[in-house]
Amino acid sequence: MPDFSAMLASFTTPESIGTTPQSLLWMFPLLAAIALVYKATKMRVLFMRKYLLDSLLLFMTISVFLIAAIIVLNLVDWLITS
Repeated sequence: MPDFSAMLASFTTPESIGTTPQSLLWMFPLLAAIALVYKATKMRVLFMRKYLLDSLLLFMTISVFLIAAIIVLNLVDWLITS
């Protein structure tokens, strides 16, 4: 039983991720979960192949857009500060 209470207590403090460029990689599991849940709620009938392909397409679209936004914002920052 002490393990269960320790597990519950771990939810009371936020997880420290950091501010390194590698910490941006944590967005991909979150994007995958968002894409899977969104497609599961929007499709009337779930066919596994179509569901996975649509979820993958949504995941890749959001990922490409976010990476492009990161690049553009870094270029704007570089132009302003240099």
